[in-house]
Amino acid sequence: MDTKVKYAEFEGLDLTEEQKINYDRFRFWRVVILVSIWYSFYYLGRLNWGMCMPWMIKDLGISKTQAGIGATVLFWSYSFGTLISGKLGDTFGARIMNTIGGIGTVILNIVVSTLTRINIMLIPWGFNGFIQGQAYAPTNNMITQWYPKAKRGLATGIFATSMGVASLFVWLITGTVVSHFGWRAAFIWPLLLCTLPLTIIFFILARSKPKDAGYPEYKETMTDTISAKAEELTDDEIAHVKAWGILFGNWRFVCVAVASFMLYMGRYGLLTWVPLFYAETAGINLKKIPIATIALPLGMMFGPILAGWISDRFFKAKRYQILTIYMLSFTTIMILLASLGLQKLGLPLSFCLFALGGFFVLGSVGLVFTTACDFGGRRMAGTAVGSVNFFNYMGAGTQGFVIGMILDATKSWGIVFSVLAGCTILGIILVNIVRE
Repeated sequence: MDTKVKYAEFEGLDLTEEQKINYDRFRFWRVVILVSIWYSFYYLGRLNWGMCMPWMIKDLGISKTQAGIGATVLFWSYSFGTLISGKLGDTFGARIMNTIGGIGTVILNIVVSTLTRINIMLIPWGFNGFIQGQAYAPTNNMITQWYPKAKRGLATGIFATSMGVASLFVWLITGTVVSHFGWRAAFIWPLLLCTLPLTIIFFILARSKPKDAGYPEYKETMTDTISAKAEELTDDEIAHVKAWGILFGNWRFVCVAVASFMLYMGRYGLLTWVPLFYAETAGINLKKIPIATIALPLGMMFGPILAGWISDRFFKAKRYQILTIYMLSFTTIMILLASLGLQKLGLPLSFCLFALGGFFVLGSVGLVFTTACDFGGRRMAGTAVGSVNFFNYMGAGTQGFVIGMILDATKSWGIVFSVLAGCTILGIILVNIVRE
């Protein structure tokens, strides 16, 4: 392929053909792949609550509602953390913000592991949620600094896939530790042995912007788009809280944020409660839960990268068409789970449905974040993603206590899956109103 076509965003930057190739390799390996590997282990300090929940309920003598409140505390504190970190990431870059998040979550998880009372435990767990929120929005900003809108779907899709890989690693690593050594060990050793050293490596190798690595900024090739318009804003127009005012003053952006809230009800409704679902309805021994529920994170590994590539390749970097297909598919799966249940489906078919559910829900999530990057452009990508992520984790937190109360009151998993389907239907309506 002609490099002028392949690297259209580099034209006019006074780069040799070799420099263009090196630029492209650097942003792929030292930005997208590096941060995806790091983020794949970052979740060890967040999703461990859901994986360890059956053991924590038994050991601490708490109710499902109390356990669900633990998830709510994490997610709502995360939502405020990510709202702030988006703006901070636009200012200081992902290299600094991700390092703060990686080291901070290791320390706070260890603190939680030493406590015995749930009400006291929720305090450092809430701080952990805030610290965990320091990474995702700045990382999307970093990718946006290196990739134009036309190529952003694939790049952010690869990174979003790390959320699925992270879920798989939690199931495998945390699941193995908790089933053999207890939930307290699962809050310590995976982070000390994986998250901490990878955070140090990330800090050494990563670069937040092209100029930090000695490269010029790319030229946006899609000039008549929401991304290009965002990049035309002046420093004064987006200074301080003005960036949030611009974003939330755009009703289409608000619709995307609310749709993402609904998606996260579904995503974390599964991640938080599937281990307990199998423990209660399949009669599976606690030690076998991690392997029994691995289908969900396996599916999540592949959804985002395919969705991002399709939107770039076939829909001219528009996201809503693939979002609609993915979200409709996820809704259908939730309806099947609600109407048939585990006894009628059987374990093999339920595994397949959860794998597909993970594929479609995380693919949808990845595209929503790409859409947020498009709304923000290079100037406000972190703020835009952080704002959407605020809604996301308000949704994730809401499902925690809502599903906990539903189960305590009705003991019906069918109602749980019906609620998740209803949330996704509303999200479908919103993304089709926006059509970005």
